[in-house]
Amino acid sequence: MADTAEKSEAETEKGMTIFLDVFRRADKNDDGFISWDEFVSYFADGVMGKEELQTLFDEIDSHNTNNIDTNELCTYFTQHLGEFKEIFGLLEEMNKKMTNVLYGTAKVYQESNRTNKFVKRFLMREILNQMSALQRPIEAASDTLDTQAREERADIKPLELEDVIKKSPSGNIVPGRVVRRAKRQISGISTGSDAGGLANTQIDRLAHLIDRLENKVNLDGFRDEEVIAGEDDLVLLVQREFAVKEGSVDDFQSHLRAYVDLTQGFKGCLNASVRKLLDSHCFTIYEIWSSEEKYVQNCDSEATKVLVQKTAELLEKPETVHSMKIPGSWWKREV
Repeated sequence: MADTAEKSEAETEKGMTIFLDVFRRADKNDDGFISWDEFVSYFADGVMGKEELQTLFDEIDSHNTNNIDTNELCTYFTQHLGEFKEIFGLLEEMNKKMTNVLYGTAKVYQESNRTNKFVKRFLMREILNQMSALQRPIEAASDTLDTQAREERADIKPLELEDVIKKSPSGNIVPGRVVRRAKRQISGISTGSDAGGLANTQIDRLAHLIDRLENKVNLDGFRDEEVIAGEDDLVLLVQREFAVKEGSVDDFQSHLRAYVDLTQGFKGCLNASVRKLLDSHCFTIYEIWSSEEKYVQNCDSEATKVLVQKTAELLEKPETVHSMKIPGSWWKREV
């Protein structure tokens, strides 16, 4: 009973839902515990060495079970929040309010007149700008602290992206801090980072909804148009179909999720989405690339190689790939 009460208090304290979200993302196999491999994959930051992470893992694992549960994770960070406690409480409240705003906007947007649509888009972009303005100095400060920490102990070899991807016994890529930083460097934009937890999640959701409202593929009816050769760039649509063996769906989804997380951060990837047919084991990835060259580069990426290697035995048959080019102007339109 005491453990239950302790767990309830730690997990329901204001601001703790963020760490429950951290736990869900780190718990890659959804077994309710964070193993050592999952801990390293998620928390490795490109600064801490393996032994340092092991010491931290053992400190959080107060029950000495070689696994971390939600209560242990929340309890540990509760003790170290300090001046960040109020910030995390505000982030939690903002997440709830933003979810309601996004849901309400998506519900009424299509029925609104053009002026109201413009106002909605303007307000959402301004929220996005304000949130991004908060995010940039946090990222800069975080990167500065990382650099200082590395310089303080140059004798310690940190776990890097290659260690997380290639040396993980499970082969699963969890979008932890070291991977998120690599994605941010590859993409050249800051909104791909997840260092701000739910704040960045909401930025991504807001940006995605604005993209859906403003930058949808224009296939609304036939258009008889004439363009000057070379002036209308083409984008590449790629459809990848997977037929998964029965009993292997969960493993396949895990690898697929990791692939999409990384691919969406690659420069040149305009969109990457997954659809699964109900009552079947069939998955389809739809990717949109700014050029065929960028798509070919992605085919040689570590993310693609890992996906192919780890899913080969999970498929009933080899994946099927279809692609076609469409005018770049179709990718964007005014709503």
